[in-house]
Amino acid sequence: MIKYEIIQVNTHHKVVYANVNYKAKEELFSILKNHVVQLDKLQQIKNERRQIEWMSIRVLLIKHLEGFCDIHYNEHHKPFLKNCSQHLSLSHSHHKVAISIDEKANTGIDIQHVTDKIMNIKKKFLNEEELQRSNTNSALELTLYWSIKEALFKVYGKNDIFLKGNILVEELQFNGKNGTAKGSIIAPNYSSQHFLELKLIDNYVLAYVVN
Repeated sequence: MIKYEIIQVNTHHKVVYANVNYKAKEELFSILKNHVVQLDKLQQIKNERRQIEWMSIRVLLIKHLEGFCDIHYNEHHKPFLKNCSQHLSLSHSHHKVAISIDEKANTGIDIQHVTDKIMNIKKKFLNEEELQRSNTNSALELTLYWSIKEALFKVYGKNDIFLKGNILVEELQFNGKNGTAKGSIIAPNYSSQHFLELKLIDNYVLAYVVN
């Protein structure tokens, strides 16, 4: 039905990612209808593939969140778990979905399919220092930068900042399969610094905040 992998980051933080099975619509729906899920929201999604991705994320939560709570969104469209204390972040790209559940701290995750198209937009999300530092001819490295910034954007959780000017990647180490990064969020009356872990899964970059 849905095959997933778990990364136990520490005792209070786990990351789960999965391939989306686009043939499992009925099975996914049968699981969700037995839980308190806003199925009316599902009916508002017109694209069937997007419907299946929506259901897949919630089935992952049912399997990995003790005392399942449904996903809601605040005024900034940041997801949260209503009536649960855990922090949540979500991501999906092409055929994969990923969730990050942290019992103690705000969290951010991004999964992104690696394609050459990202080279056309690198100046839109990298600042001058990052452009000089990074291998701008490598779709993989550019995708690493993109996913790091997206994960940090989700930690911040508001729409009044930009990836290029407000989210800075200060360190990035990657061995071809795994890596780490350090980045900062700089916004009016707000600043924070975070460490991330990075993985290449098939042809997808997975980035998630670990502090």
